[in-house]
Amino acid sequence: MSDPTIEQPFNPHRHAFVLILCRIISLLFVIFWGDQLSSVVHVVHAEQNREAQERSLPLLVRARQGDTPASLASRYLNDAAKAWMIVDYNGMVTFDDGQAVLIPTAPFRLGGLTPSGYQSVPVLAYADIDEPSNSTAQLSTAAFDEQMSWLKNSGYTTITPAQLLAFMAFSGQLPKHAVLITADTESSAFFDQAVPVLKSFGFTATLFVATARVGKAGNMTWEQLQKLNNAGFAIGCRGQDGRSLTPGLGRRSLEANFAKIETELRQAKKAVEDHLEDTCTVLAYPQGHTNDLLSAMAAKLGFSLAFVQSEGENPFFANRFAIHRLVIDRRLDPDEFTQMLTTRVAADLQ
Repeated sequence: MSDPTIEQPFNPHRHAFVLILCRIISLLFVIFWGDQLSSVVHVVHAEQNREAQERSLPLLVRARQGDTPASLASRYLNDAAKAWMIVDYNGMVTFDDGQAVLIPTAPFRLGGLTPSGYQSVPVLAYADIDEPSNSTAQLSTAAFDEQMSWLKNSGYTTITPAQLLAFMAFSGQLPKHAVLITADTESSAFFDQAVPVLKSFGFTATLFVATARVGKAGNMTWEQLQKLNNAGFAIGCRGQDGRSLTPGLGRRSLEANFAKIETELRQAKKAVEDHLEDTCTVLAYPQGHTNDLLSAMAAKLGFSLAFVQSEGENPFFANRFAIHRLVIDRRLDPDEFTQMLTTRVAADLQ
């Protein structure tokens, strides 16, 4: 028969000694084994990162009878407009029944970079679309329709300012032949003449309005601009009255000039946001000109992109507050129009 357990009386001094000893052992453990512990934690995190990366790998699927890039994009990417990603990734536009197809689930050509060069996004700047007139800036509806038809038949895809921003931030990819169509107008003629043409080709555009002119005779109302915004058109501003903000100081002091520019841009931005209940993030400099003060003010007030009117490339590393726009008017013949739209810049990047 075993001896019964003998309970020892509680000794507070012994208890304190044990606690101190445990703390010393813990400290020594951290000192000598801390690096190994960090390595273990790092491995776990690395494994989690690998799992996150694996979720962005392309999906391998089998095409069904009659499948198109648009139907595959709708089924697997929840957006038929992303059909171009499937075309670019697979290098084909038609698929046989049962054919293996890779569905890209994340951008795979950031910045449009390839060993032979980089992508540039042409931005077109229209003033107004209407029946023929004596105005040089005004383009006839027939000429506009012809230009949009050429873009469509040449494989161009219209994009939004948000897509351009993601491209320039190196976080989003664009179709190889991406183009941004813009118009510096609030004229009702654009709503009546140009918008139906754009919609017939599946295109959208960005309108830069002079907010004080909206609702005036011959111009669009805020309700019409809201309809365009709901239809995927982007609405930006070009100040309140559309007059240039870059003339010399003249009789105004630097402080007065600063205040005028701030008021003009702030009030225009606020008008768009109040009427459309949407954030106004894009600005076309009035009359297409800017300077350091105006560009700095645009950034200060929260615009993400700002546009000038001048020829030039728009790669991902371009100045976001001096994005080039090609002026399109009645003086431009069809051949000149097609030659202006450069989407690829050759460069040895190997």
